[in-house]
Formats: sequence, structure tokens, C-alpha cells
Amino acid sequence: MQFKLVGNIKINVKQMGIDMLSLSGHKIYAPKGVGALYVREGIEFEKFLNGGHQEKNKRAGTENVAGIVGLGKASELAKQNLEEHMKKLRNLRDYYNNEIMQRIPNTKINGAVNARLPGNSNISFLGIKASDLLLELDNLGICASSGSACSSKNSKPSHVLQAIGLDENQIKGALRVTFGDFNTKEEVDYLINNLENTINVILKK
Repeated sequence: MQFKLVGNIKINVKQMGIDMLSLSGHKIYAPKGVGALYVREGIEFEKFLNGGHQEKNKRAGTENVAGIVGLGKASELAKQNLEEHMKKLRNLRDYYNNEIMQRIPNTKINGAVNARLPGNSNISFLGIKASDLLLELDNLGICASSGSACSSKNSKPSHVLQAIGLDENQIKGALRVTFGDFNTKEEVDYLINNLENTINVILKK
């Protein structure tokens, strides 16, 4: 069974030996608050909510029908456009990475260059605190992150960046950027130019 609907890469749960797979609808432009869970036949797990017998007695509560329909349609569109989507995001990411590495000194790409989600970039700006960058970028209308979006209020260093061997300074300077279907090269240039300018200002203080 292929889950192209995950929206970023091709996933075949049988070939990849996946027992459980979760996905969030908003990652593929479906309504927020809806998702899906694949569970291989024979896998048992505890109920998420006790009460009614919805979701094959695995989660109580009335289903979000509108959200489910939205996720279904978004999945259909994601499957149709997956190759084009992946190519576009890879091009934007690679352009961003290359420009940053050429124009801004003391930078390091974190993780594998190619074996990653096509629109994902994580770069450490050595000697810079990512939190300082985020404040300036936010004022310019640019959304980025210094860690996982689901742990944005957690001040602890990223356990993922620690696991791949980054030191404390590299983690503090790590900026994560994710590109999507609606981003353009002009927007990437806007990000690059403002990052360069912001870093120059910070270093001169």
C-alpha cells in the first residue's frame, strides 16, 4: 500500500516495514485538526479516548466529517501532484542552501544534504543565536523556527540535533526553514537577503 498522500515523499508501508504511520492534514493543506493513522493488521494499541465505540472502538468521539472529507480531497490532490511538488520544493531548498553557504560565512547544513524532506532546510549560523534571528525575521513577515514546531515553547536543546552530533553552539544557531507549494523563488530571495542583512547587523553589535 502506497501512502503518497503523506504529501512529501513516496511511502510504501509494506516495503518499508512500517507498523504504524500518522499524518497531519494541515501538512498537505487539508483543514487543521484532522489527521489519519495507519495501523498494520495485527498491531494492538491502547485507546486514545475511552467512551464511545467510534473509530473501530479505538477512539471515542464523533468523527470530524468535514475535516475527513477535506483530508480526503487534499490527499487526492497531493497524490496527483507529488512528483511536481517534490521537484519544486527540492529546487527551492537547494537554491536556498547554496546561496546561504556562499553568501554567509560560518554556516553548516545540519543532516544529510539530499536524504531529507524536499522542502526542509536546517542550517546552523555559528556565533548567532537563532532566537535573535527569529525575532528579526518575524518583524519582516518571515516564518521560521529554531526547532520542531510542536515543541516551539520548549527551551531545551533539540534532542534530534543533539543525536546527530551537533554541539551546543551549533544547536543554538540552528534555523529551520520549510518551503511549501505556494512559496516562490522571489520569496526565497527575500528570505536570503534579509537573513544576510540581519546577521551582519547582529555581528556588528
